Amino acid sequence: MNIRRSKTVATATPLTDLGQCIAALKRSDNLIRVRSTVDPKFELAGIAHALEGGKPVLFERVKGHEHPVLTGLLWNRTIVASLFGVAAERVPFRINEAVGQWQQDKTALPSTTVDRGPANEVVEDGVDLSLLPAPLHALGDGGRYLDASLVVARHPLSGGINVSIHRMMITRKNRLSFLIDPGRHLGEYADIAESRGETLPVTINNGVGLAPWIVSSLPRLGDGKPAIANHLAGRALDWMRAQTVDVPAYADAQFVIEAEILPGAREWEAPFAEVTGYYGSRAKRYVMRVKKITRRKKPVFHTVLSGQEVWNAVGFTAEAAIFGAVHAKIPEVRAVFLPPGGCGFYQAVVQVERNRAGLGREVIDATFKAFRSLQRVVVVDSDVNLYDAIDVDWAITTRCNADTDLVILPGQEGHILNPMVTLDADGKGGTVTKVGIDALVPAGAAPEQFARVKFKQVNLDSYDIKF
Repeated sequence: MNIRRSKTVATATPLTDLGQCIAALKRSDNLIRVRSTVDPKFELAGIAHALEGGKPVLFERVKGHEHPVLTGLLWNRTIVASLFGVAAERVPFRINEAVGQWQQDKTALPSTTVDRGPANEVVEDGVDLSLLPAPLHALGDGGRYLDASLVVARHPLSGGINVSIHRMMITRKNRLSFLIDPGRHLGEYADIAESRGETLPVTINNGVGLAPWIVSSLPRLGDGKPAIANHLAGRALDWMRAQTVDVPAYADAQFVIEAEILPGAREWEAPFAEVTGYYGSRAKRYVMRVKKITRRKKPVFHTVLSGQEVWNAVGFTAEAAIFGAVHAKIPEVRAVFLPPGGCGFYQAVVQVERNRAGLGREVIDATFKAFRSLQRVVVVDSDVNLYDAIDVDWAITTRCNADTDLVILPGQEGHILNPMVTLDADGKGGTVTKVGIDALVPAGAAPEQFARVKFKQVNLDSYDIKF
């Protein structure tokens, strides 16, 4: 391996640098550190699953590997919000504001490209993906996966840069097979390159800051996502030139894998424990050939369990996208939440300030159009805590009349990872019946009929109480 000094880049923060996330978590006592040696085959994920939903976990000693592994960074919305420096409910609004800033001035906060960065302090002499501490998660998984890494690619015709996350299974020392969901920009890029008989070069960036990682999940924004990440971070993130491909990498990443998508090649991928709680099916899928690996001197490998963390990752960005799109048309919308029970993809609760008849149906229609993966939308009044499943269920039970307030939409586009979606013959799309629930107080109802019970707010610390 070749070791060299990196160029000094701008001051790092948790929004730009995974190492700063870990440092901030340590300072706030929000990090669990597993100091025992753990096996990356099943044991690491087993421990993580037992701790899921609490503090992030750093596995300091991974059997057979030099580098530690972090997981659970997005398990807890309150902890994520602390890294942003805002209240938990404000994170989606921060993302939406960054999108708005980019839309207002697409030339602001331009990134620069450097030759040297933290991400290429070490240039590995050979290519051996088995040296990465990528875990084997679930007992039925088909192999070791990169599932928290950002894939950066250029549009073969326009040169625009897109960033996205995909599950990538290690199949050989220099080879990955991976899934591209229908409608993703990377699939479009790969198909264009394939039609021309060309490879599609990419960089795979593992261990980046919160801003680029979260923004990579934003839907329908194409090559705008890198600039939106800059606005979310409050400064331009540096790109770094790759060693072997004409695609940049994030200069602050922990690991960078340079690769190319091979035209016409399809190899077996999966099963994989997916966000739905089921295994993604095994099939022949796109293939990457790895050309070079660079890294920091002391990197931390980032992985996720396909559960709470993915639900929150998608939820933050989808909530921002849905709120921005629906609020622009219906200003009565106050907030949007994608609860964990909907896997971050399939259910939205929308809070509104009702002021007219028919508002619930308008919001249901607009929300389904704003995020195509949704299968259920619930609309509630502003006195309902949309983050509290019990309160939302109470509103459905006491304010929804199924005869008039239930919207059934058969034959709608569905997300192929959900097993309830009926797949098309080519397996690249599918349909499902969607449901909208108007749980608003009925228009014209007497206010006293739906007035919520209230109690005096007290401070229990003011009382001598033995618990």
